[in-house]
Amino acid sequence: MENTQALSTKEKMSYGCGDAASNMMWGMTSSYLMYYYTDIYGLPLVAVSWILLVARVVDAFCDPAIGYVVDRIGGLIVPRLIRTLAIPFGITGFLCFLALPLSPTGKVVWAGATYIVFGAIYSCINTPYGALAVMMSRSATGRVGLNAFRMMGCQAGSLLVALLTIPAITWLGGGESPAQHRYGMAVYVLALSVLGTILWLCVARGCTVRHPPAPVRQDILVTLRHLLGNRRWVLSNLLAFFYFVGQAALFGFALYYARVILGGTEQLGANIITFITVLLFAGVPVCLPLARRLGTIRSGIICLIAQGAAYLAMAVAGASMTGFFLSIALLALAQGVMSPLYYTLLAEAVDDGDPRTSTGSAGLAYSINTWVTKLAMGLTGFVLAQFLSQGHYVEGGVTQPPELSAWITTGFVWLPLGAVCMQVFCLLAWRDRE
Repeated sequence: MENTQALSTKEKMSYGCGDAASNMMWGMTSSYLMYYYTDIYGLPLVAVSWILLVARVVDAFCDPAIGYVVDRIGGLIVPRLIRTLAIPFGITGFLCFLALPLSPTGKVVWAGATYIVFGAIYSCINTPYGALAVMMSRSATGRVGLNAFRMMGCQAGSLLVALLTIPAITWLGGGESPAQHRYGMAVYVLALSVLGTILWLCVARGCTVRHPPAPVRQDILVTLRHLLGNRRWVLSNLLAFFYFVGQAALFGFALYYARVILGGTEQLGANIITFITVLLFAGVPVCLPLARRLGTIRSGIICLIAQGAAYLAMAVAGASMTGFFLSIALLALAQGVMSPLYYTLLAEAVDDGDPRTSTGSAGLAYSINTWVTKLAMGLTGFVLAQFLSQGHYVEGGVTQPPELSAWITTGFVWLPLGAVCMQVFCLLAWRDRE
């Protein structure tokens, strides 16, 4: 008989621990990895852009592979898999920010290798974690609640990183020099890695698989063809792609926008990241009552309209600190409200799908979604690094060339605004079939 027991608050919190663990390291890589590579470790911008891109290409194989394994073995393997990978996740995350004293070429190789290996481990733990939500509850309300805790965990992990990173690496390193920052970064990320491992173990211990999918022995090409025939699954992946394009631009360029456009320091950039993260966190609890009142799609469209207005206001504000913070507040709140909806729509697409093409292959379906999000981050990181290069960014420089401002504004405002417009089209296409 199917287990219909309601999810407890403790179990929802345990599930949220997974995104807290992921997003401590995700926050480090999305907000500070480019800065670490360019201004602390001293890598050339061209090398940084290719590292970010190649790591995502490698993930193209890791995500579907682990999803395929989960489908073939069955859903009960997921907690065991998370428990097994918790420690490797922490170790590889730490190595990404361990600045070994190597030659210029050796630094590039070390940075690329560690980031690629971390990305592979991240895929192998986060993909089963994403599929776990479908296996824990069949209720639409239960899933929205579960994903709300997931998003709160996500924002809690991101908030920890946003609040502590710049002050911590300065304090732990004992000063402001690059060498002191390298040491401080290593100690700080080591602490995050240990905490992340503990949180993943909480997920494995505290979450119950109530609805484990049976092992799927279907040929992978047939499964992929069926998934591509699931229209809403395709739309949910497009939504995720454009959402994470915006997230990568928002967090990846915040430090540069603060320094070049607003005329501040790295600390101002860290304060902006903290401000965004707090408001993202504050917006998440609004999602459930809003979705109940207006419906998932209508709520999402309203949030996207608010985001578009915020980006336009930011472009008009320019260097005005007041205008910028008002705009970014509206943007972050709207993104926070909407964030659980992405995973709710994905769960709906995976669970129900198109009646003609539903596959039941949750592992592969979620693995491709995970890869899509990381592909968006990698491609956006590549583009942002190229923007810095085109603007002739001076690593660690006090003064920057005047043409850099236009490139940073393009990456921080206009690129994510385009991504918001594409998300609106995806939701309208979803709505057509309701």
